[in-house]
Amino acid sequence: MANRDELIKYINECFGCEFRAKAKRIDSYVNGVQIKGSAEVKKVALGVSVSLEFLKRCRKYGADFIIAHHGMGLDGLDHYVNSVLKERFRELIDGEMSLLGFHYMLDAHPEFGNNAQIMKKAGAAIVSPFLDEWGYIGEFPKALPLESVIRKLSGVFNSKPILFSNGPKQIKRIGVVSGGGAPKITDMGEFIESGIELYVTGEAKEGTPGLAKEIKINYAAFGHYNTEKFGVMALGDLIKEKYPEIEVRFVDVPCDL
Repeated sequence: MANRDELIKYINECFGCEFRAKAKRIDSYVNGVQIKGSAEVKKVALGVSVSLEFLKRCRKYGADFIIAHHGMGLDGLDHYVNSVLKERFRELIDGEMSLLGFHYMLDAHPEFGNNAQIMKKAGAAIVSPFLDEWGYIGEFPKALPLESVIRKLSGVFNSKPILFSNGPKQIKRIGVVSGGGAPKITDMGEFIESGIELYVTGEAKEGTPGLAKEIKINYAAFGHYNTEKFGVMALGDLIKEKYPEIEVRFVDVPCDL
């Protein structure tokens, strides 16, 4: 068992003051504590998105403390709590569960963020930030066949990608932006200058095939959900190491998108 506020303090220390301040400047979505529940923590639940189904599974598990990548988005609601949010808050309050959401912070952290973890699992070394510092550019020790890289990543994500093969067949330099990283036309300059041969993300949009073809790049979208599990799980590993008495579990609510 651990004290809730001590655990929150430890998590903030893991991210660091400068990185937390940067998240506030860059991202208007949730990056911090949303609601405090039980003062003592025995079980921590991890997840991607705070749906009602996810919260019910957390409560059934007996969680006191929840960490999600997509917290409870409240932007633009003009202080109005609608019926969907009401039921979600009811589940949290009745279950005495704390909720913390970390959006940018669990995408971009250079050690345990989604994109850093994807690079590590793919076997690539981080070279520099990418796409407004949400993701990273990385390199393999040597060029690898596109097919083998896609096969390795399919195992990492446990899914097959939407793949547009418009670039080199040998891959050394890749770009990774987890989740909704489908590029816009305004991103093309950064893509061209980056020199990446494969772009790995979660989603593709209607205009993606044309853009990928025009800039002659390989583009692989493995699913928003599938690419955003790793940061919260890596943070969970840090919590388990610091507080071995706490039970930590990733609560999976699979999504094909």
